[in-house]
Amino acid sequence: MTSQAKPHGFVTKSIHWLSAGLIGFGYLKGLDTVRQLADPTLFLTEIVFALSIGALFLFRLFWTKQIAGATRLPDDAPRWEQRASRAVHVGLYASVFGIVLSGLGIALAYATPWLGGLFMSAMIGLHEITLAALPLLLIAHVAGAIWHKVIRRDGVMESMTGQLPV
Repeated sequence: MTSQAKPHGFVTKSIHWLSAGLIGFGYLKGLDTVRQLADPTLFLTEIVFALSIGALFLFRLFWTKQIAGATRLPDDAPRWEQRASRAVHVGLYASVFGIVLSGLGIALAYATPWLGGLFMSAMIGLHEITLAALPLLLIAHVAGAIWHKVIRRDGVMESMTGQLPV
């Protein structure tokens, strides 16, 4: 018999779904080109958005590591599940922080042209790589949740959605 996952608390669930919403919004709003940053309002909006999502993820990291616990995998979860879960979560954090920091780097390079084209190119390259990696990691994250819902039936998915396990 597989043991059941313990549910996440209200704060953890709120942070999780707010993060998901902000990431989704970030992809939907997009930003087609660095030249659009010439619009001072758009420039400021992008900086505020990047700082907001970065602060949320820093708080999220602190909250899960210091207060709420990072995983809800049952104690009897196989080692490969534990490693896969950890790898995906580390990848998600690295990708989000890479997007935020490279986005702020792009803004800095745009605002201070003396930094040079090499810095701007490096920041754009990092931004594109992390923007491409994040959806793949999110697919792996959702696939893991579905695995726990359909195959393992251990309540891991329900620990975040609040639904009762089947």
